[in-house]
Order: sequence, then structure tokens, then C-alpha cells
Amino acid sequence: MNKKCRVLICDDHADFRDLVKYTLKRAPHIEVVGEAGDGKEVVDKALKLRPDVVLMDMNMPVFTGLEATRRIRQASKRIKVLMLSALGGEEVVSPCLNAGASGYLQKYHALSELTQAIDAVRKGGRYLSPHAFEKVSRANSSVLL
Repeated sequence: MNKKCRVLICDDHADFRDLVKYTLKRAPHIEVVGEAGDGKEVVDKALKLRPDVVLMDMNMPVFTGLEATRRIRQASKRIKVLMLSALGGEEVVSPCLNAGASGYLQKYHALSELTQAIDAVRKGGRYLSPHAFEKVSRANSSVLL
């Protein structure tokens, strides 16, 4: 994949969006094509801009991150969604994946893992931050044994 990965950032906190944009500017293979502050806006922009990856906050006004993810994925299987949230338990991560997200990062771990996670989901894989993976694995340990 030689072309830049096109990313749309959605979070209801402008300061967090700015921090993510600043972080992604250091990755020459990533281009931020837009940003949104609520769930409806991100659905509209995703369908118009057709990014490769949407960075999606869980808790937002209008549509939640889960609802916005469902709507984006129903309209386009090509657009990947990477969820970002302050929460990290299995009860949060599993619904995100079930809604169609390709990955999950906790916000306070996100910046150090962000480009790695974007690259993984862009290539069609899944990405769970190690902390989220540990929570999901622990909650499903009886299934894994």
C-alpha cells in the first residue's frame, strides 16, 4: 500500500482531536482528511470523504460511537473503524467489535499505539490494545481453555 492512509477523527472533545491530529502528523503515511464532533456528523463525513479508517469515540452526542459504527459499516464495508474510549472492560470492547469495529484502543494508551493500530485495521486485520485484549481474554477465559 503505497498511498497514504486516509483517516477521519471523531471525538466530541476538540482538544483530544487536536492531540490525535498532532500525533498523526508525525506518521508520513497517514493523512487526516477530516474530523467530527458527534455521531451523525461522522457518519455523514465518512460516507462523503470515504476514509480508509475512522477513529471513533464511544460516547458522543446525537449517535453513540456504536450506532455510528453500525451505520458506517452498513453503508461501506471498505471503511474500517477503530474505536477509542476511556473505558476498557470486556463489556465495552465486545459490543464495539460486534457493531463492526476492527479494533479498540483505550484513550490513555491510544497515542503510543495509534499508528500501529491504524496500519493493522487498514490492512484488514483487527487490533486490540494489549490492555483491552487482556480484559477480553480474562472475561472469556473459560471459552479459551
